[in-house]
Amino acid sequence: MKKLNDKLKEIKRANRPAFMMHMVAGFPDMESCARIGLKILDSGADLLEFQIPFSDPVADGPVIASANEVSLAKGATVKSSLDMIEEIARSTQKPILIMTYFNIVHRYGVEKFCKKARVIGVQGLIIPDYPFDEDSGNGLLKYTRKNDLAFIQVIASTTREDRIKEIARTSSGFVYCMARTGITGTKTVISPQTISYLEAVQENCELPIAVGFGLSDRSQIQALAPYADIMIVGSALIQQYAGRPIEVGLEAVGDFMRSLTE
Repeated sequence: MKKLNDKLKEIKRANRPAFMMHMVAGFPDMESCARIGLKILDSGADLLEFQIPFSDPVADGPVIASANEVSLAKGATVKSSLDMIEEIARSTQKPILIMTYFNIVHRYGVEKFCKKARVIGVQGLIIPDYPFDEDSGNGLLKYTRKNDLAFIQVIASTTREDRIKEIARTSSGFVYCMARTGITGTKTVISPQTISYLEAVQENCELPIAVGFGLSDRSQIQALAPYADIMIVGSALIQQYAGRPIEVGLEAVGDFMRSLTE
């Protein structure tokens, strides 16, 4: 977790919003995915989050769900996804994280998955459908700690204050705040209610705050910057290269990153 901790300290010192970009492993294919990931990192991303594709991505909107379907249809497996993630993690000093659903981790073996993530250079896990209350029966929290992985949990605007405190207590690295309820992809309007919710998280959590779900342009980033340390962008990023020849997609990714970071 050293890369992640060092990056989080750097983000605090920089006094600017950082960016974690979300990709689906194996989309549009494994080779292109690796090239695009490195392009994203070279174009200003601070962290990169790879989703291991799953057949029922319940939190994801149509863009990311479609990317999951395409990746699986082209033969992506957990092993091939982890191999590609390892290639990226070994090629950068920036933190690489894994996002997936608990069914994948459970099927692989919780202890085995956490050990594998550490060995390939991953810095933390985001498992949005995993409730920390059930850890005594599954051990994900225990094995992330044992393998020096951040255990990044999700907070929604509907999460009670006492629950926010418990999530903050059992999380490590940072917490992931949904900018709105529902699925990913649809553009989020930054409302007074959104700000009030993020302020409540700030008051009850000492960890850095990341915010995502429906972020796609600079105006949203500027509105959220006082309330979050890390901006998470997924669907809008994937749309830059979905259905395009790889060279065109790489150029579009670079332009999109500059539109957010410059």
